[in-house]
Amino acid sequence: ILRPANYSPLSPGRGWGVYDTKAGPLAVIVLQGRVGMDYTPDNPFLRVERILKEIDAKMILVEIHAEATSEKLAMGMHLDAKVSAVFGTHTHVPTADLQILPGGTGYVTDLGMTGPRHSVLGVKPEISIARFRGELTGRYEPAPGPCKLEGVIFTVDSGTGRCIAPERGMKDDLIFSCGGCA
Repeated sequence: ILRPANYSPLSPGRGWGVYDTKAGPLAVIVLQGRVGMDYTPDNPFLRVERILKEIDAKMILVEIHAEATSEKLAMGMHLDAKVSAVFGTHTHVPTADLQILPGGTGYVTDLGMTGPRHSVLGVKPEISIARFRGELTGRYEPAPGPCKLEGVIFTVDSGTGRCIAPERGMKDDLIFSCGGCA
């Protein structure tokens, strides 16, 4: 199980792994941002620097799960030319800044969301609205209905580890319905 690498070492799982693929070894690193979050894990910038010293793979993907777009972009800039791609998650809204940074790293601030199309981040709208109004409500419940799939495909040169073609991938009105997929 991959979990943010900058969590406590007592947390289950690990923060990165190297996986065999047809194109060669692929490293995946998961980080947790600190700005605007309810807790403060270790510094993700310092942690990723230590991890990169241990990795021998050319193809490296980094996810940064964070609230602040500035923290995600700073991580992308920090890792430019050191990793293949940096992508943000957490805000569930796909951003329009898909790019290849000057050093060859693919970047996007947020991939988007997979889940119910007519929802507030996957939750029944009426429940989310009630919470914002200050009403006491029960637990969040996934919204039913057609789902969407949002993401990015980073094409990476396996010889250099550089991103050569980022592409936004979105599919709306999927055939299946969500009855608890949020």
